[in-house]
This record gives sequence, structure tokens and C-alpha cells, in this order.
Amino acid sequence: MMILKYTCFLLVLAWTPIACIAQEATESKLFTMIYTPGEKWNHAITFDQQPFFKEHSLHLQKLRKEGRIVIGGRYSDKGFMLLKAKDSLEADAVVKMDPSVTHQIFEVALFEFSTFYKGCVEQ
Repeated sequence: MMILKYTCFLLVLAWTPIACIAQEATESKLFTMIYTPGEKWNHAITFDQQPFFKEHSLHLQKLRKEGRIVIGGRYSDKGFMLLKAKDSLEADAVVKMDPSVTHQIFEVALFEFSTFYKGCVEQ
């Protein structure tokens, strides 16, 4: 009996990391948010000196605390994040709550995202 309990415990531990970026079977969907410099981006200053950068950071921090951002990162002059939302209307509303988007510092391309490989990204 003790061996069975121990084996079950090890199986649970072995399968735990698989859920990191697996699309959940819930009402939420995943959406990519691809941030690029907008019309009012000032190319003479760094990204963290752009107007509304602090507000942009606070908006993303709130989404992370709510568990709405699954993963995010930068590449080239773009930012990429996966957002949990119930539908495209909700995802669009979340994007439009970002002051850096409404003030055209960033433009955001929004696409529904479907996973075909489950996995986990660790640093």
C-alpha cells in the first residue's frame, strides 16, 4: 500500500510541469498581443522613456497579478504576450485599457491563439 501511495505521488510530480502553457479547458481563450511602436513613438528616446510607459507597466502588472498574462517577452522592436480572455471582445477591451495604446505610443495586433504543443518556458 505504501508503494502505491509513493508511486502516485511521483506520478503527480512528474506531470505537474505539463500544465504551464497548456490551454485550459475553461471558458477562457488565449490571445496573442503583439506590441509594436505606434504612430506617436519617439525614436529619439528609449522605450522606458516613452510617454505613458509607467501607466503601461502598471496595466501589465495588474494583468499579471490577475493571472491574465500567461507569458510575455520582447524580440526585435516588438513585445509579445499571451492573454487569457473569455472572447475577442474582452481581449480587445483589455488592450484598449492600456494608456500607451490609446495614446498611440504602441500599436497592438491581437489574434486568438491555439496551442498544439503543450509546454513550459523557464529561465
